[in-house]
Amino acid sequence: MSAERPLTLQDLIRRRQAGGFVGRERQVAVFEENLRLPLSDPRRRVLFTVHGAAGIGKSFLIRQFRRIATDHGFATGLVTEAAYDLPGALAALAADLGPGKEFAKRLATYRQHRQDLDADPTVPEGLSSLLTKGAVRIGLGVAGEVPGVGAFTKPIDAKSAAEDVDKLRVFLSRKLRSRDDVELVMSPAEVLTPALVRDLNAVNKPIALFFDTYERTSPFLDQWLRDLLLGEYGTLPGETLFVIAGQRPLDLNLWGDYLSVRTDLPLDVFTEAETRGFLAARNVTDDHVVEDILALSGRLPVLVAMLASNQPTSVDEVRDHSGSAVERFLKWEPDPARQRTALSAALPRRFSAEVFAVATGSTDHLSWLRQQPFVTEQADGFHYHDVVRSQMLRVLRRREPEEWRSRHLALAADAEPLERAYHLLCADRAAALPQALEGLITAFSVRRSMSVQWASMILQAGRETETPEIIRRGTELVETTDYTERIGLLVDDRSLPASARALAHAQRGILLRRNRFFDEALADFEAAIQLAPDWIVYVGERGETLRRMGRPADALPDLDRLLAANPDDDWALGCRGAAFQALGRFDESLVDLSRSLALRPTYLWALGTRAETLLRMGRLPEALADTERALGRDPDYAYGLSRRALILVGMGEFDRAAADLTRLVELKWPDDTWARSQLDLIKDRRT
Repeated sequence: MSAERPLTLQDLIRRRQAGGFVGRERQVAVFEENLRLPLSDPRRRVLFTVHGAAGIGKSFLIRQFRRIATDHGFATGLVTEAAYDLPGALAALAADLGPGKEFAKRLATYRQHRQDLDADPTVPEGLSSLLTKGAVRIGLGVAGEVPGVGAFTKPIDAKSAAEDVDKLRVFLSRKLRSRDDVELVMSPAEVLTPALVRDLNAVNKPIALFFDTYERTSPFLDQWLRDLLLGEYGTLPGETLFVIAGQRPLDLNLWGDYLSVRTDLPLDVFTEAETRGFLAARNVTDDHVVEDILALSGRLPVLVAMLASNQPTSVDEVRDHSGSAVERFLKWEPDPARQRTALSAALPRRFSAEVFAVATGSTDHLSWLRQQPFVTEQADGFHYHDVVRSQMLRVLRRREPEEWRSRHLALAADAEPLERAYHLLCADRAAALPQALEGLITAFSVRRSMSVQWASMILQAGRETETPEIIRRGTELVETTDYTERIGLLVDDRSLPASARALAHAQRGILLRRNRFFDEALADFEAAIQLAPDWIVYVGERGETLRRMGRPADALPDLDRLLAANPDDDWALGCRGAAFQALGRFDESLVDLSRSLALRPTYLWALGTRAETLLRMGRLPEALADTERALGRDPDYAYGLSRRALILVGMGEFDRAAADLTRLVELKWPDDTWARSQLDLIKDRRT
């Protein structure tokens, strides 16, 4: 426990808030008593778990625990469902705890690399998905043990996962400059967490880490938390405390080793005595009102708190037990403007002051709403509790269908694409589904991982509007986790405009081509061209597919058409240069590849391909210079290593060639059989 210090204004506010907390006295007493125990006391616990159904009061109790820990001198950090992956969770902890520069620098580097990779069209299919799941653990050498993670993912085959990890390592080794950055991107937990732990040890306070809505974050946090407790990332201060809150208890098979240092706090609905005590603390004492709240809320804490917030005293309406808890809350709110505000503010999935103004028509009652027990502030804005929001939406949709639609349309007008599509689906239901699916396809073409959020949004809108067609499409999109299969669900959807279906075909074609399903990819590009004949880029994609199929002569007309329309397309110039090379037209190949590199000097594939052209022309010193230039940017660029090895063999520099080939084998290059055979040839020459 830290030394006594003068009370601050925030201390006074927290104590006043704590004084109004009623209903979980036993759990609060257990937690607070634990903080008073010395570290050596065998009764002291380092892990508290809170679990119970939605609306049971877990978040409310977590906030109380956090206030208590702060009053006892702890530095605290909180992770909620606003975190979508492990780096996001670590960033949330860091933002609260304020660790030093090391973690912040590494996190910024990680985010920049992920942004670049998500936007890179050359990332092989499956690898971006693997990174998104955050399941790679190269530091521990268990690539073959990657599990299926996430709310809707299917189990991953161990052998296939191991192969994907190897492919990912090779690709990133080509893409990134340093091995440290490769490890950071592949295995953020093994790099970011030790940095965070070192910074936490410098905080000079006991530390309490809180994890709320764990049912949503456990897919990427559960293993990491156990590793953190084991000391895999470094030791934490002795006065470190963990509190985990979720709808389900922790898996005993996974967490059984921590029973001796763990306290479980299962939450049920309030007892009648707790409910009455909670209401009395809020000056709700009329017997008829209390009985009404007991009946309407089912003693679910979030609903009890909501109904008590207006401190109702009238018995005129309480004898009518029809309707829901939300409807009674609205009846007991005497200000009609506040009633409308509470309903309208539930329309957006989250809101800022600006979004609130659009949803409700003004900002007059924002301060009032923020004080309601069913509204919480998170990193991305204010959120209603799910239980309350769902009831609010049902009430508004039933009472005022025109208001429901007009407000959703107003919210759609200035929203970013994802939320715009959500509001249009809520306003126009199935009629807006094609536009939402078109938005998903566009997002997919920019960054495939964005399609996960779009699929989840469509399903949520379907459920909230009770529209079977939207629910069906959302469900199949959410449950289809393979990117090729997900975009494949949309290529034949005749409700979509031809341009959207063409883009879907092209995106699937790119993924199929990367996996060497050339015939299927060619069919997709043919379909895209038929649907959108004016989009010359699809013609170029067909040409590159023909080249990859070993048909360079057939590829040239398509690539010529693309370059006639876009003469400075460095990608198309590189592809045509490679086609000329395959046809033995080396001078023309050299011209195109040199133009491509003039437009994009860092284009490693074009450098490697030009080196190959120069090698075939017998211009070994120039070819060597290109490989040196490429490998100067990326020492583990596998294609560059393979070309340099051949060039060095041709120049008689067998030792240097053997070093490059050995490195290729270490990188597990997909063609490492070739590298091994070349090493054997060099060995034979030496003997």
